[in-house]
Amino acid sequence: MSFAAFARSSAPVLCAGILLSVGSTAGFADERCSQLVALNKQYAGVALTNDQKVIKGQLVSWYKVNCGRENRTANR
Repeated sequence: MSFAAFARSSAPVLCAGILLSVGSTAGFADERCSQLVALNKQYAGVALTNDQKVIKGQLVSWYKVNCGRENRTANR
């Protein structure tokens, strides 16, 4: 199985796990922000299913609320 095929098949599970783990744990927000930035880079260019796009939208919303302006500019 190629890496791209593995990434496509495991992306929903990975996204769901992260979504569940980011809950409302403000103390871990910085770590979670870094994880989301790393995932964004890792899965750049991977085609997402509609379900994965919904999960990504939820993660982006969480990121916008919980990751400070300095995190967003530092991680670009």
